[in-house]
Amino acid sequence: MKTHLSYLLVFLISASVAGRAQAGEFDPKQVPAGVHWFLHLDVGGFKKTQLGQFALKQAKEFGPELDLLAKQLQFDFRKDLDSATLFGQGDDEKQWAMLLQGKFKKAPLLAALKWKSGFKRLSEAGHEILTWRDGKGDEQETHFGTIVNEGLIAMGSSKKRLVQALNVLKGKAPALQPKQLGGLKLKKGNYFLAAVVNVKDLPIPPEAQAFKVQSIGFRLGEQGKNLTAHLLLNSDDADSGLKIQQMLQGLLAMGQLQVAVSNDPNSKELAAILKNLKIARQKNVVQVDLAFPVAMVLEQLKLNVQKQTVDQPGKVEFKFGTKDGPQKRDR
Repeated sequence: MKTHLSYLLVFLISASVAGRAQAGEFDPKQVPAGVHWFLHLDVGGFKKTQLGQFALKQAKEFGPELDLLAKQLQFDFRKDLDSATLFGQGDDEKQWAMLLQGKFKKAPLLAALKWKSGFKRLSEAGHEILTWRDGKGDEQETHFGTIVNEGLIAMGSSKKRLVQALNVLKGKAPALQPKQLGGLKLKKGNYFLAAVVNVKDLPIPPEAQAFKVQSIGFRLGEQGKNLTAHLLLNSDDADSGLKIQQMLQGLLAMGQLQVAVSNDPNSKELAAILKNLKIARQKNVVQVDLAFPVAMVLEQLKLNVQKQTVDQPGKVEFKFGTKDGPQKRDR
C-alpha cells in the first residue's frame, strides 16, 4: 500500500494548509460496494481544527512554491480541495482508487499532465482515461486518472480500478451501502478522518482469526479541547465479542500498571489518557473511545518540528512541470 498511501500523505499535507472551511463529508454512494477498505479525509473539517491550524502555520514556509504551482494549475491545494477518499481491495498496491473533491479547471491540469512521461488519452468502457508515468528509470510507475467534472477527480492504480470507480459514479455499478460501515456513525462535525476495513476479506494471521473479527471501523475528530478517537470491532457472535473485550481490557490494565510504576516524567499525562479510555460491548460489537487534550498533541508536534529543524537543516526541493518543461525550485 506504499504507493497510494504516499499519494494520500501529499494531499493531507497540502490540503491542511489553509483555505475554505467547507465540509467534505463521506458519501458511500461514491464508493464501490465490493471494496475491502476505505479511508476518507474531510479536508474542510480538518481545516477548522486546531491541528489543521497548526499545519497551516508550518506550511507558510513553502508559500511561494505552492503559490507558483497554484498559478500554473489554477488549482490551489490549500483552498480548492474539499476531501480525499481512498479505497481498494485486498492489500495489493494494484487494487486502489482515489476520489478528490474540490474546485478544478480541466485545461491547466491537462496542460501540466502532457509534460509527464508516457502521457496518453485512452477510451475504456465509455470513459476517457488519462495515463502517465512518474519516477526515474526502472522506478517509474504508471498512473491513471480522469477529471470527472469541475468538482471531482478520480485516480486509480490500474484501468480496471479506475473504470470501476467511474461506473459507480455514473450509477452503472452498485455502491457501498450504509450497513457496510459496520455501525460507524459519520455525522457532520464528529470526525475529520474515517476508515473501515472488512477484515474477513483480507488475509490475517491465524492468531487473529480466533477472535472472528469481521470489520473494523475508525474515526478521528476534534471536539472542544479534545481529540477524540472512536473504534468499532465487529465480530461473528457475542462470544467472540466478549473475548475481544476481555483481551482489550487486559491490555489496558497492563498498560496502566506499567505507567503507574514508571519513572518517566510524562507518565502522569499518559496515565490520564489511559484513564479516559473506555471499552464497552453490545453483543458482537466492541466499542473503544478515547479523548485526550489537543494541546498535548500540539506540544509534541512542536517538539518534533523543532527537532527535525535541528537534525535535518537544508533545503526542500519542489519539482513541477510548466509549458517550458520541468522546473525546479529549492528552499
